[in-house]
Amino acid sequence: MSKHIPKYLKGHYDIYTMNSFKDVPGWINDAEFIYPQMVEHAQDGDHFVEIGTFLGQSTSYMCQLIKDSDKDIKFDSIDLFWPIEHSIKNHETTGHPEEFNQYLTDLTREFNLRIEDIIKHPLRVLGIEKYVNLITCDEQYAHGIYEDNSIQFLWIDGDHGKDIVYKDLVNFWPKIKNGGTIGGDDMVYKEVSDDVFKFSKEYNVKVKYENTDGLNYFLITKDEQ
Repeated sequence: MSKHIPKYLKGHYDIYTMNSFKDVPGWINDAEFIYPQMVEHAQDGDHFVEIGTFLGQSTSYMCQLIKDSDKDIKFDSIDLFWPIEHSIKNHETTGHPEEFNQYLTDLTREFNLRIEDIIKHPLRVLGIEKYVNLITCDEQYAHGIYEDNSIQFLWIDGDHGKDIVYKDLVNFWPKIKNGGTIGGDDMVYKEVSDDVFKFSKEYNVKVKYENTDGLNYFLITKDEQ
């Protein structure tokens, strides 16, 4: 391994001295507010699922929360992963910060890491890799992995295209345990809010949503049957 640390990493994402999830590039958004609540109320044996790993910031946060809680929580984070590399390297058209492209380029050049290893790297540095299962899967098919009534908490932060969140909600709804919760952020996006309220109306479920003080999440709890 080269001892040379790129100037960029020294000033921004120093992979040798990562101290918390905040040292991982990405956008944690409302997960920073919601994840602690879910872990606090979790029971041993609960199953959490996150759709949309990206570079692993929110994933790292959940792992740390689970570790600190000393609870036996199974946690999966789902992504296709390869589009992450494509979208970041094409940051000028996709809108990703140039810093993310530098992070990806420097890690690839310095350590010859594949995109999956780049996601795992901060988890390893922070000592929390064992608290998550990274699953490579298209979110539209991911529900097929799970048994009905098996998931306590699902966080949706994947593709925000038209009807995608709606399909996630429909597909995963049977997988949620009675008393379990589905949540997600980016309700400021019309595609997301339209999908959430469409699902709410069709399935006659209540949506808790917040769109104030920088928060823009939704939560849907599956009532006890």
